[in-house]
Amino acid sequence: MNGSAKIQSSHLQRRAVVYLRQSSPKQVLQHRESAVYQRALRERLLNLGWKKNQVTVIDEDQGLSAKHASGREGFQKLAADVALGKVGILVGYEVNRLARNCADWHRLLELCALFDTLLGDADGIYSPHDFNDRLLLGLKGTMSEAELHSLHLRLSGGRIAKAKRGELVHHLPTGLLRTSEGKVILDPDTSVRERTALVFAKFFELGAVRKVLQYLAKNQLRLPRRQTSGLYAGQIVWKDPCGDALHSILKNPAYAGAFAYGRRGSDPTRQVPGRPSTGRLRRKRSEWIALVKDVYPTYITWDQHERIQAIIEENRQRMEPLFTRRRGIRGGAALLTGLVRCGHCGHVMHVAYEGKRFLYICNAARNRYAKPACQYLNGRTIDKAVLDEFFKALRPAEIDALEQVSVKQAERHGELIYHLEQEVTRLDYEARHAEKQYQCVDPENRLIAATLEKRWEAALEELEEARRGLTDAQQVTPAPLVIPKKLREAFVDAGRRLPDLWEKLSVEARKSLLRTLIGSVNLRKRPEATVQMRLVWRGDLVSERIVRIPVFTLQGTELEEKLAERIRQLSEEGLTKKEIADRLNQEGFTPCRGSTFTPQIIDKLKKRHDIASNWERARRGELASSAYTLPELAQLLQVDRHWIYRKISNGTIDIKKDPCYKCYLFPKDPRIIEQLKLLKTRKVCHVSIPKPYCVG
Repeated sequence: MNGSAKIQSSHLQRRAVVYLRQSSPKQVLQHRESAVYQRALRERLLNLGWKKNQVTVIDEDQGLSAKHASGREGFQKLAADVALGKVGILVGYEVNRLARNCADWHRLLELCALFDTLLGDADGIYSPHDFNDRLLLGLKGTMSEAELHSLHLRLSGGRIAKAKRGELVHHLPTGLLRTSEGKVILDPDTSVRERTALVFAKFFELGAVRKVLQYLAKNQLRLPRRQTSGLYAGQIVWKDPCGDALHSILKNPAYAGAFAYGRRGSDPTRQVPGRPSTGRLRRKRSEWIALVKDVYPTYITWDQHERIQAIIEENRQRMEPLFTRRRGIRGGAALLTGLVRCGHCGHVMHVAYEGKRFLYICNAARNRYAKPACQYLNGRTIDKAVLDEFFKALRPAEIDALEQVSVKQAERHGELIYHLEQEVTRLDYEARHAEKQYQCVDPENRLIAATLEKRWEAALEELEEARRGLTDAQQVTPAPLVIPKKLREAFVDAGRRLPDLWEKLSVEARKSLLRTLIGSVNLRKRPEATVQMRLVWRGDLVSERIVRIPVFTLQGTELEEKLAERIRQLSEEGLTKKEIADRLNQEGFTPCRGSTFTPQIIDKLKKRHDIASNWERARRGELASSAYTLPELAQLLQVDRHWIYRKISNGTIDIKKDPCYKCYLFPKDPRIIEQLKLLKTRKVCHVSIPKPYCVG
């Protein structure tokens, strides 16, 4: 490389970086020779005096455009290392391709000049600290940005010209297919064509996208989608219907035979760094770049397409006041609006007001797929539980716990440093051992010598990586958090007085106070009428709590089945409804509404699950074969049952009620039956059955 005289010993003591650049995934896959040539720059750096363990190749940004620095992690890491004085030289195939944006390019030049970092490419080596080199590098950066702009204009102009003629080739929607000759036809798969046509037919019949979605979901009819990329590229995949898929079908003019280009435009303010496909918004039809009719075969006519758009717009305008009201209920009683997330699907839970009540509802599955809502929870119960945790966080004990956590984090960092030092010591020994093995081998034995040399180089690279990790960890030393005395007293005073003042604050003030400490609240409903609540505090600390919530009913749940089985067991033991209620309360069971079980609740549950008491079972004749009930005995003796009652009441028949079944049971003992028959004929005047007979 020209300009090698600019390399000083201070540069050789630092790292040398080779930055690989390829602008698109297509280049990465097809232009592999470019990557091979750029990696060969590593050998040039070795010839200039750097060691193998000092040369680093950054290839994380391959397949990403250099138009912006945002989203390019390799470039950002490189700039940070330059600012820390770790880089002696930065090399690329064309150094001006490091950034196609003058702002990013000159910012990098400023850092390189400030920390004396050289830049190099196939033409030579440059020192940004030198005025002439700085001027040349600035011109190269300007030309690079201009080149990118010129390329974009030429390519975009040709694409727009073809689009206005309707000849531009782009992805077709599912239901249309392009043959190898370039002709567009209806999909030859009959099921795909008929299912697509069904969507249009049902929309004309029902008149709303949501109704079509509900129809498809109710009848378990899936929608086809031809994959354009990924593992199943080119294949038809059948997916559950969703609102977005229906809108994409009903709003696409291609189904009416029209070619449209420019239906979406990009908004740079909404783009996510590193994701160029984000930030794209729908444009009005008047803003489309091209619209050419009668290009494709049709599923519907253009007039029908226009009618569909009119119906969708009319529905949107009709629902807009409702959405406006929903967005305007920011001053409602719910304290956690916007903070609550569903623990099942991860979507934001919305607030639904019903009079004085309000619920936290996850409507994502219902709105997108016409499936039941994930969960809906009583809002006041959740708010009360969060408030309890909020007030606890302001107590002195919690402040002390925060300091203890901070101290433990500092101690863990010390443990990390200790283990990293041990790792460096171990790798240093392995590197020296690999060096000894390489030095001891016979140089004429080239195969073994080459293998040992590679092993030595790998050990040195691992050692250097471990040392860099140790250095980075040592530079960030977390200090234990110490809360000043005055601030601690202020927290204690606020924690003591805030619960009393809370009801006097406005709703807006309460929400603001909660958001000073709470980042989000994740809720997951559990089958036993409880909610697993996970609070994420500011600073990423997390606390969890189980909250019991009132539910409308427990019918069909595992909890009620378990409860019914327990009631059945207690009933068989002969307990009354009040005794069963007391036992369930002692064992920790809770009803769906209310705090404790009552005899009335037990009676409802027994009727719902057909749980009969022992006395009712006795009346039904469900006893064991070893005992007679009083009606059965009356039938056996051929007497009126009231005759037996009178004999029991006047003491002629001495018997006690069974303690389990709460009724009179007569053992099937022939001697007892014979005595009762003699009593009937007045041959004996008294029959004694001294012990109560318990079938259970």
